[in-house]
Amino acid sequence: MPHDKIRAAARKRMADTGEPYTAARRAVVSEQQAAGTGGPPQGTGYGLRMSGEIHDWLADLRGSDQSAALRVMRTLATLMTEGPSLGDPLVISTADSWPWALSMALDRSYQQRLGRLQALRRGEADAATLVRDIQDHVAELAELEQQHRHARDAGTPQEAAQAADKLATVQRQAAEARRLLTRMIEAGNRLRERNQQLQARVDAARARKETLKARYAAVRGSIQARQAMAALDLAEDDTDRQADDSGETVSAEKARLADITAQMERELGQEARPEGLAELWPGAPWHEDIRILFAVEPPGTALLIAVLEGPDVVQDQYPEAVMASADLLRQVRAGQAPEAGAHAYDDTRSFLAEFYPGTAAGAGGAPEAMR
Repeated sequence: MPHDKIRAAARKRMADTGEPYTAARRAVVSEQQAAGTGGPPQGTGYGLRMSGEIHDWLADLRGSDQSAALRVMRTLATLMTEGPSLGDPLVISTADSWPWALSMALDRSYQQRLGRLQALRRGEADAATLVRDIQDHVAELAELEQQHRHARDAGTPQEAAQAADKLATVQRQAAEARRLLTRMIEAGNRLRERNQQLQARVDAARARKETLKARYAAVRGSIQARQAMAALDLAEDDTDRQADDSGETVSAEKARLADITAQMERELGQEARPEGLAELWPGAPWHEDIRILFAVEPPGTALLIAVLEGPDVVQDQYPEAVMASADLLRQVRAGQAPEAGAHAYDDTRSFLAEFYPGTAAGAGGAPEAMR
């Protein structure tokens, strides 16, 4: 059973029995193994693949932060050894964080739309300023034209001829300025119309994203509240509440969550989350400063897709990294990103021998410092 399904089954059991999550998960795994659906045979692990960028990050980490490097190497070696049997807290699915990533993507999309609107507004303001400048220039030319006309009519023949030449030049400039003014006024009007249209689209996009986020938060909160009450056995004294908290109700709310998530994806023009996208937490549950996004691709191989290092980076860039990792995973599965698996290791010995040369003890061994 995939990690996300094990996690969902464990949470359901926790809600039904009131057991702690660890005990509920252990029971679910035991039941699946007893039923013969617990996954690959014991001892089946993963090979490891990664891009040149992640490979270089691992090599650099060993020199810059040996403690963190040991945590990462130990966890990767464990992932290779344990394979699909490795779960919480080291391996978790991105299924629960996908809507959050979509929500953040909606915010980024709105900010991009807002940026385009602001740029258009600046263009409209610049056009209005230019129209006023041209109008002032036309007025100055009209005054100059009048002066040259008077000079032509009142001066000597020679002065009149010079004034006539200047008058003709000013008249040509004035005509050109008036034509330019007409075009600029038309352009300003078009910019104003586009601004109004874009403003309406931005307002509509903001309303849609806020509605989707609010709806998701409300349904998600309702499910969590029901699960918490069931886990704490607070529902036993309220028959009506028990009926309301039936499996059918929770299933219906989860279906609503899935529908809202799909609406978020459509709003973004985003494909659904690819199955199998997970994250590795080296050193969990005590350390949360490094996240490695990965997927089993191809079967039997853990493909490292992205790395987030540092609490601030994890906090600020995690949603965007999940979306980017999903896109890259789709490309890999379509055969379009061979560089993502440029470095391959079939077992822990080959992996550890490269990063800790001379310390790999055996096929499943690890450096003494990592034990």
